[in-house]
Amino acid sequence: MGFSSQAGHVAFRTQSAPDTFPADFVASSIAMRLRTGSLTTNRELLIPDPEIGGGRDIADAYLGAVSWSGDYEMYPRLRSLPTLLRAVLGTAVVGPAGTQEVNTITATGTVTGGTFTITYNSQTTATIAWNASASDVQAALEALSNVAPGDVIVTGGPFPDAPLVITFGGTLNGLPTGAPVTVTTAGLTGTTPGASVTRTTTGASVTGSGYLHTIIPSDASQLPFLGIEERIGAGLEVFHYTDAVVNTFHMEADANGYLMATAGIIARKQEAGVTPLTPAQVAAKIDETAMIVGTNITVTYNGVTLAAKSFNFDITNNFEDDDYRLGSFFLGDLTPKRREATVGVTVREANSNLWRQASYGSSAATTPGGLITKNGLVITMATYEALPGVTPTSTYMLTLSFPKAAIQPYTLDVSGDDIIESDITFQILRPESYRPLMYAYVQSDRNTIA
Repeated sequence: MGFSSQAGHVAFRTQSAPDTFPADFVASSIAMRLRTGSLTTNRELLIPDPEIGGGRDIADAYLGAVSWSGDYEMYPRLRSLPTLLRAVLGTAVVGPAGTQEVNTITATGTVTGGTFTITYNSQTTATIAWNASASDVQAALEALSNVAPGDVIVTGGPFPDAPLVITFGGTLNGLPTGAPVTVTTAGLTGTTPGASVTRTTTGASVTGSGYLHTIIPSDASQLPFLGIEERIGAGLEVFHYTDAVVNTFHMEADANGYLMATAGIIARKQEAGVTPLTPAQVAAKIDETAMIVGTNITVTYNGVTLAAKSFNFDITNNFEDDDYRLGSFFLGDLTPKRREATVGVTVREANSNLWRQASYGSSAATTPGGLITKNGLVITMATYEALPGVTPTSTYMLTLSFPKAAIQPYTLDVSGDDIIESDITFQILRPESYRPLMYAYVQSDRNTIA
């Protein structure tokens, strides 16, 4: 009897401590469908070099140290994705159902210049430019002592052309105490310039579930470990992996395709022959929420939606996969090193502004300079399907927000009568030491992160 190559499952759970497979794995893990991938054994048969006076044949061999690594390729779904995002980034805060506060700031009159400020819970931001982008406003709010990085996400804008939408999450999940958000517009210029604030709460009449997960990069010396169960084939083998880390994470989508992701995993320990989750348990855990397609994905740079035909996002933690120690079979350490993040887009060039910024340093420059403009970048992704039982209706959503991004230099390629398109890479930069590299916001119907 053979073993079906496509049978099996993968489930995972965040460990509470290193070197300890999660005791609550059966109750709290989540399972996902993979397009392809598994963790493979990295181990050598140690053979001695030839010796003077020895024979022509190899005399002995031993097994060396071992680790496991591989890529999980998937269509990301938004119940299971937060676990992988937290593993690759490090920190996550989950909000209760139906209590994320939303403040929408809309310009009134005609605004042509000047500044404004925002007050939240008795604290007021520094002055904000009249034409501020969403990332500018988010930075101003995060500079307040009562708003930590990850506590707000600002979308929309730029002001005054489009409303600014401030959603509270992170440690501010639940209705913020004190006075609501107010805007002071005395510094604006124009014809009766002003702004109105509309205050609502998401899912105020929730009968099912609706949860906002805020995930940001951690500067800790250790990122969360995962316990993983792999069942290979219909019954070929079942493995438990302990101390697994997400070393690399990649997402991509074309305009006419599905959102896809790849997680590069390294694990310290493997155990074979374990008792697997039952088919009924897997069926209850498998993430079968809606997938995301390119028609519901937008890429916004400096408040302007790009005419993007595709995008990709890559982040790596640069773990060492060969840090073996004497007297042990296993990796001695899994410490993340320099974190690197990039976003790539294929755009149809409408003008030369992006090329000038990338190659000359500024969209207004006509000759090369040394400085380069850095702006906020936001990728928003949503499903067509709504969250179950949520009123008002809301969808599953994933937002990646990068406060500071620089465009790597590129060439304007021209070929015959082809439309001019460019592959652009954004280097993601740390905005300030107290602000994280990026924010990932996941809105789903699951109230915990496995």
